[in-house]
Amino acid sequence: MSIRTRSWEAEAPCREIGPDIFHPVGRGRELTEAITAAKAICGSCPFQPACLADALDWEGTADQYSRDGIWGGLTGPERAALATQPAAAA
Repeated sequence: MSIRTRSWEAEAPCREIGPDIFHPVGRGRELTEAITAAKAICGSCPFQPACLADALDWEGTADQYSRDGIWGGLTGPERAALATQPAAAA
């Protein structure tokens, strides 16, 4: 995997926060709350659509277990499900 430079990334609010919040760990309620906190940041980000598009492009046809972290406001399994929908290709 290579590191890509994304035009929007330098100004995205998550850059100031750091990556740990977008790679939540835990179990049960603790994990759910961590995911919700990360998604809240994405939800207020003007770059969320570009971030999600880049994540889907970068991950390609990877399965849900190969997708890591919260990108574009979605978890890996959520992005995997979105990537398999016909509308995602349009």
